[in-house]
Amino acid sequence: MEIEANINTSSSPKPSEPPVLNISGKVEPSRIPPRTRGKPAPPPTPIAPETPKINPTSFPVIMGRILLRSNDPPAPISKVNLSDFEQNLCVLCMEKPSKRKRVYHMFTSNAKELDSAYAKVRKLYENRKDIRILEQLTLRTLCARSLFHRAQKKLTDVEWNKQRNTFETDRVGERDIWNLSQRLYEMESEEMTKLFNYTKFLSATNS
Repeated sequence: MEIEANINTSSSPKPSEPPVLNISGKVEPSRIPPRTRGKPAPPPTPIAPETPKINPTSFPVIMGRILLRSNDPPAPISKVNLSDFEQNLCVLCMEKPSKRKRVYHMFTSNAKELDSAYAKVRKLYENRKDIRILEQLTLRTLCARSLFHRAQKKLTDVEWNKQRNTFETDRVGERDIWNLSQRLYEMESEEMTKLFNYTKFLSATNS
């Protein structure tokens, strides 16, 4: 007597399927489980900020932030040229013969506009009979604005005007201009030391 076996195919175990080899090279996106209703989505993973790129445009700004502790950018330059970003502290050296005074007009410029900047300042004094123009003093710096501010603070034995861009001194001798240039070079050395110490601090703190 034959007995028919009632076999339920839906409940029978399925044989394990062999793994499929991925030979196409495509990476399947990971499946994200559905979000449970009522629970907020997890916060996105914070992305580390990119390291600022140093280029001729950003370098004067970075130097200004370090030396001046200011985020104010220098005056923009329309044409991109490496020499345009060479910063200079400029001094037009003059004298007042009748009062035995030296007069110095200080300003900042870049290599591209150096000649035109000096010409503009010269026009302020060319028609004055009480002033005689002597020579120009130009110092190449990393941050001309910072050196300008340091000179305003350090030169306390001179008479500054209200704008603090022109000062007078007594005429002592023929080496007056040379002595001023030496003082400015010392201030520039202080600026370099300040930047060097800041670099050592960043290196020591792994900043």
